[in-house]
Amino acid sequence: MAKIKRYEYDGNVSYVFRCPGCKKLHIFVTKSKNGQCPTWQFNGNEDAPTFSPSLLNTDNKSERCHLFVRDGKIEYLSDCTHHLAGQTVEME
Repeated sequence: MAKIKRYEYDGNVSYVFRCPGCKKLHIFVTKSKNGQCPTWQFNGNEDAPTFSPSLLNTDNKSERCHLFVRDGKIEYLSDCTHHLAGQTVEME
C-alpha cells in the first residue's frame, strides 16, 4: 500500500504524507509549473519513497520538523521540536 499520496494540480506534482512526529501533513513538490517553488527529487516508488534533499517544516517559531524520507522510512533530524527528534520510523 502506498505510503504517500500523489496530487496533480495546474501543472504541479506533489506528494503528501502524514507525519507521526508533528501530526501534520507534509508536502514534497516534485514538479513545479514555471519553476516558482522548490522541488525535491523522488525515486518514483510510492511504497518505499525516497526524497531529497531534506524537508524542513516550521509552524510559527516554536515548532520545527526536519526530516529525510529514505526507502519508506522517516529519519528525523535532531533539531526537531517533537518527541521523535533523532529517531527513524516507518512511514504510516
